[in-house]
Amino acid sequence: MAILITGGTGSLGSYLARKMIIEGFKNIILFDLKPNYEIIKEIVNQVYVEEGNINYWPDLIKIVNKYKIKEIIHLAAGLSTKIKENPYFGFKVNLEGTVNILEIARLYNIKKVIFTSSISTFGLDVDEPVKENYCQRPTNLYGITKVASELWGLYYYREYGCDFRALRFPRLVNPGRLKEGIAAYPSLMIERAIRGQAYEVEVDQDYQIPIIYIKDAVNSLLLLNKKTVVETRVYNINGLLPTAKEIVEAIKRWVPDALLNFSNNPIKPHLAIPLKYDDTKAREELGWKLEYSLEKMINDFNKEINKYK
Repeated sequence: MAILITGGTGSLGSYLARKMIIEGFKNIILFDLKPNYEIIKEIVNQVYVEEGNINYWPDLIKIVNKYKIKEIIHLAAGLSTKIKENPYFGFKVNLEGTVNILEIARLYNIKKVIFTSSISTFGLDVDEPVKENYCQRPTNLYGITKVASELWGLYYYREYGCDFRALRFPRLVNPGRLKEGIAAYPSLMIERAIRGQAYEVEVDQDYQIPIIYIKDAVNSLLLLNKKTVVETRVYNINGLLPTAKEIVEAIKRWVPDALLNFSNNPIKPHLAIPLKYDDTKAREELGWKLEYSLEKMINDFNKEINKYK
């Protein structure tokens, strides 16, 4: 069975493809605007890589016909900092691109579409821990595009029978992350420390954002994919909520001489999302559980970092 992964040579797509190969999946097609062959160099002979644009219909039609696609895992998206700078780009990629994927699934009878959403679909006007059915009033553009995509997917499920499924992730932590706004600091702290590079933490020691290690995100996606029938269409996935100080302390247990310092004039960003989420439905219905503690995440990050030069 052929499975198309959009954004397939990004960080999440590459990790997902590697895990799928280990678990015996065949006919994995990695579809990307600008394929990153370096990140998939150890599996490039075990997958199919196609260059294309989710907003260009001939590319989608070509891929679907060429490989007889049966499922789509839709990971392609513009990052929050980029779409804030260019809102029309955010609309084109994050929303129109998702609608294109849903429509190609409808037209070609592709029954299953898995979508990666975000906890940023919630605003600050909800009680915590946040449950799946709580009111979604995001104030950031990334969250707006994600909640709109969720609603389009649910419509295609109700009206056309498309088996749309989605997970709402916290901020991913993974090697090779660029400085994508202030919320990239957990990944950057770990990577810089492991590489022996100095890093100034720009937030206050007590600052928190919800995070999840990329391998936990992959595990949850595979659980969602393997489930024959799902009761809840869009699931919360909870991760970790350490303070910046706790991350530094955990890093220094692995890298005692880590060159990490807090800024004398820390930034106090307005995080327009709740901090605590209820993922009971994912645990009970999918068998989801968090595997990577902060310490285990840093240890594994150290092993994985060699994939990123």
